[in-house]
Amino acid sequence: MRNELLAWFAREGLLLTDVVSSAQDPEHDEIKVAVRAPLLALSRAYNDFRECPDPVLFGYPEPSLEMMNLDDMNEFVLSWFERAVAAGMARCFVCNQLLDMGEEKPWDAVFVTRDMYCWLLVHFDCKRYLSRDLKGRHPFEVSAQPPEFFDLRLT
Repeated sequence: MRNELLAWFAREGLLLTDVVSSAQDPEHDEIKVAVRAPLLALSRAYNDFRECPDPVLFGYPEPSLEMMNLDDMNEFVLSWFERAVAAGMARCFVCNQLLDMGEEKPWDAVFVTRDMYCWLLVHFDCKRYLSRDLKGRHPFEVSAQPPEFFDLRLT
C-alpha cells in the first residue's frame, strides 16, 4: 500500500494499531507495532479479504486522494465492489450467497467500524445478523491479498 493512502487513512482516523512485546525473553525486549488499514471482504471466508484499493492506482487523478473524504472513499469502494459482483467474485458476508448485479440490487456495501475497519457486502435482509458474523474476527489475524484490478477511471 502506498504511503499516501496510509497517510489518508491516518488523516481520517482509520488506521488500527497492534502492539506486541516479547515478555518471554527479557534480554530481547522487542516491541512490534503493526498498522492495519481498512480491508475489503468479498465474502466471509478468510482468504477473501483484500487490501483497500488505492484510487490513484485505479485511474483517479493523483491529487484526488488529497481532496477525498470518507464519503468519496465509500463511493469509490462501492464502484470497486460493483465490478467484483459483476465478475462473480462477491458473496453476502452473512448468508454466503453469490451476489449479482440484477435489476433489483438486494445488497449493500457496508463500512464496519466496530472492532475492525472493513467494507463488506451484505443482503438487505441479512444485515440484522451482521454483528453475529463479525464477532470474534480480529483485523490483525486476517491476511489481505492485493485487490483485483478493475478499470475505475473517472470519465
